Amino acid sequence: MYPPRHDGNDASSHVRRGYVPDALTVDAVLAVARHGGMNQAAKYLGVSQQAVSTRIAKLEKHLNTRVFWRGAAGSSTTESGQKVVRALEGLEEALNDCARGLEAAIGEDITEELTLVVSHTVAELDYPRWAAAYQRAHPQTHLHMRQLNSREAQHQVVQGQAELAVVEGNWVAHELHQRVLGHDELVVVVPADHHWVASDNSDNDERPAARPGTAAPAPAQVTMEELQSTPLVLREQGSGTREVVEDVLGRLAPPAGEFGSLGAQRTAIGALGAPGVIARRAVAAQLATGEYVEVPVAGVSFDRPLRVVWSSKNQLSEPAHWFLPFLVDYQDGHVS
Repeated sequence: MYPPRHDGNDASSHVRRGYVPDALTVDAVLAVARHGGMNQAAKYLGVSQQAVSTRIAKLEKHLNTRVFWRGAAGSSTTESGQKVVRALEGLEEALNDCARGLEAAIGEDITEELTLVVSHTVAELDYPRWAAAYQRAHPQTHLHMRQLNSREAQHQVVQGQAELAVVEGNWVAHELHQRVLGHDELVVVVPADHHWVASDNSDNDERPAARPGTAAPAPAQVTMEELQSTPLVLREQGSGTREVVEDVLGRLAPPAGEFGSLGAQRTAIGALGAPGVIARRAVAAQLATGEYVEVPVAGVSFDRPLRVVWSSKNQLSEPAHWFLPFLVDYQDGHVS
């Protein structure tokens, strides 16, 4: 039989427990108090504003007191609400102590798992840094990552095969919530010996080509119409990169080649000797050495949003619940 706890204060065993909020309600109340509003709290927690508002309303109903004043400028705690927040801060600390105690009780960390899907570009350029930083802060969480193009990644979340997806592009499935993490610029690049690399737009085929590692001649601007009529090295249908290119340019010539990964597209630009539209970060090394040259397009820019998406129907697990604000803070520079 488990021995009773004797700590010199037996009164605690006789306390009649009425309503005690669950951990998600505790998180919601404290997030509103700390971030100043329902919407800000929802973004931090990675849930809908309605989910936060519903939890607050149920808490206020159970306690028969108003915790927050709602207004156009946000939410502020009432006098009673300040006492509630202080009490819930104690419960938050107790919940954290309990989690740590359970880990210690079994003599090892309790491993939690999070399944997420990331687009090919994110997998190559961003995810390794995110994963390393998150695992340092949350060593008990095991990240299961799958790499797909942006449409396929969103489909996995809609089907419940992953909790989160980080994707690029403008299209988001209507079954998903989303949060924009940042923006990524796509640029037109060509090999250094391409005929667009020149000081003017003449068709002089005898202009000298730049050697790798040397500065290439400054490329002249090309027009949108010229880009539309030129076979390009493109990503496959369904990728966020391809979507942005098609949204900006509309009609396109038959591609010089289509490739299912960022690395393959980057290599193919040089191998095929054709222009490609690709993330500037992905070809930074080639631009620095002069192997590739960026070509400006008159009146055209390719801005690609980077988003994290999650199901609007399924409740997030605890690991996903914490990974979302981590991503936001990381992109905002609050996590190193």
